[in-house]
Amino acid sequence: VAAVVQNNLLKKTALQTTFSGNFLALFGGGTNPQRFTLREALDCFLDFRFQTIRNKCAFQLDKVENRAHIVAGLLIALESTDEVIAIVRNAPDQASARAALMSTDNPKLGLSSAQADAVLKLQLGQLTRLNGDKLNDEKKTLDESQTNLRNLL
Repeated sequence: VAAVVQNNLLKKTALQTTFSGNFLALFGGGTNPQRFTLREALDCFLDFRFQTIRNKCAFQLDKVENRAHIVAGLLIALESTDEVIAIVRNAPDQASARAALMSTDNPKLGLSSAQADAVLKLQLGQLTRLNGDKLNDEKKTLDESQTNLRNLL
């Protein structure tokens, strides 16, 4: 009796609905059309989403690493503020100031090109202890972001 009732419910109500679908899509770099089953279409979509998320995380990780590199250079410049000011003041132009900041002769500084550019863009008022605290906080959050993104990848 139960099987008869179940069959009538499935046949005469919307409990079971069938429809046909034509899953024709471009596959393999968009070069060849292919007919998919529902399972294959969902698998391809999930692969696409995973790859998109990986690319997004890799891009964000690159941005965070670049910013962390610059913040590290700013903290180095903040530690030796007097020396940085003397180098910038005694340099005849910006290129020579950048070269002096990047020089390996000075073991305290030895900044990279991006770090030296960031230091040269700073205003003198930004080399304060309060800004140093902000930079330390930013460095901590950037390190946490790097760890999270690396774990995600």
